[in-house]
Amino acid sequence: MIAYGLGLVALLLFLGLFPPTAPWNERFLTPLVALGGGVFLLRHRRQSWGLGLLFLGLGDLAWTLEDLKSLPRGLYLEFPYLVGYAALTWALLKIPGEKPRLSLLLMPLALLGLASALKPELGIDRIYTVWDALLLLLLLLRLEPLFQEGLLGGRALWGVGFLLFLVADMAYAFLEAAGGYPTGHPVHLLWTLGYLLLALGVVEEQEGHASFLGQALALGGLFFMPAVLLNDPTPWSVRLLALYGGLVGALGLLYALHLEWRRTEEKRVRWTRFLEALARLSPRVTQTLSPEGVLLGALGAAQHLLPQAVGLEVRGRRGLVGERTPHSLLIPLNGDAAYLYLRTPPEEPVPQGFLSLLGERIKQVLKQVEWGTLALTDPLTGLLNRRGLEVELPKLLALARRYGAPVSVVMLDIDRFKRVNDTYGHPVGDEVLKVLGRILGASVRREDLAVRYGGEEFLLLLYGADREAAKEVVERIRYRFRTQRVEPIPYPLTLSAGIAGGEVPEGEAQVEDWILKADYALLRAKETGRDRVTLA
Repeated sequence: MIAYGLGLVALLLFLGLFPPTAPWNERFLTPLVALGGGVFLLRHRRQSWGLGLLFLGLGDLAWTLEDLKSLPRGLYLEFPYLVGYAALTWALLKIPGEKPRLSLLLMPLALLGLASALKPELGIDRIYTVWDALLLLLLLLRLEPLFQEGLLGGRALWGVGFLLFLVADMAYAFLEAAGGYPTGHPVHLLWTLGYLLLALGVVEEQEGHASFLGQALALGGLFFMPAVLLNDPTPWSVRLLALYGGLVGALGLLYALHLEWRRTEEKRVRWTRFLEALARLSPRVTQTLSPEGVLLGALGAAQHLLPQAVGLEVRGRRGLVGERTPHSLLIPLNGDAAYLYLRTPPEEPVPQGFLSLLGERIKQVLKQVEWGTLALTDPLTGLLNRRGLEVELPKLLALARRYGAPVSVVMLDIDRFKRVNDTYGHPVGDEVLKVLGRILGASVRREDLAVRYGGEEFLLLLYGADREAAKEVVERIRYRFRTQRVEPIPYPLTLSAGIAGGEVPEGEAQVEDWILKADYALLRAKETGRDRVTLA
């Protein structure tokens, strides 16, 4: 807050509440801001940046004292500048950059520094202006991420500050070459504002945020640059480049802010869709109560935030949807090892809380699946019970009516099952029921319904099958059941079945009528000798 308070004071100074061309401002304000910024950065452990500003401030202060005849002129006055430039160069080199594209529009400003090499009257100042041009080229690489990755904290702020410092230094050299730097020229205000923005921006980027005040100072500094350099006796070449740089820089910063707003809006939309998909995630979205259906819905929700997600696995439940890849993210799931598989590594940090939300919702819905399984399925065979039939039948009917698909109803009964229980005991009878349950579960498709209707009676609702197709399915079931052996029963097990329906159902009442007809057909199969299939 103290730093921003100083920034506001400086901004008021630039707006004219204090006379910008006062001699004491020109002589002391710039070095004091540089020295203060250097100390500020060193306290925040930004050594290279802090040393750069500190030594530039010492150099400005030494020249001020020399102008006041307090110190004799000598080469020692250049030492702080050389150290300061070297430190800032090292600071820039340590920051990763991107291949410049939009930031190349600022490259013409480097002409100021390169053109100074043709002015022998500048003497040693030519080194600094050429160095300014090289630093500007390095700066362009570090400004490009503003358009590609976001504002990156305070990079826009310190980038503008660095730009103002470089342009001010190059413009100062041209003023010197044009007949000497005129006392009272406001170019020193660019240095002052540049140092200030540089110090504030480096700290903002370290803390990982970009304040509105910092963005306003950066944008104001870009518009302030041409206003300062349009004053006489600034050469026209410098005026034009300053005007160009100010306008291009301001438009570039506004465009970067626009891109950041778009990225933020896109993230908001993706998060909204992700949360809505998680809210819709429920066992009811699947035709059957299966963990795979839940994981498939969770994978679709995750793809709103991570489009490269291609698989989801909960290993404790042996559930996998999609594909398993080398790139994965661990999902916290209280004991079960859950992984979200990605086609490629994430291009940006995974949103905070994303995996926790996903894991918590998966855990909740899988628990609902377990409860639904206990309530809607037969614990002995794993097939649906009558309550499960009531829940799943409307989904099957809606699917059949939507696509105009027939549904066949099959009623099955194990032949002479009472004799099995009386002779070998109920545990053996239970094993016979389990065997038939496994056969039925393996013989039907995901859209079909397999129900333990009561005792040794089982009900099948076969989607997309007419009565002849249903009979073929039942014949395969009869064959597989006959070939199974359950110890100690010495004889083959048989079953009888009745089939009804085979048309597009009009509603639940018609299906109930088909169940009754299938039951009558089963009764005829029993009366005519068992071990056979009868059509209603």
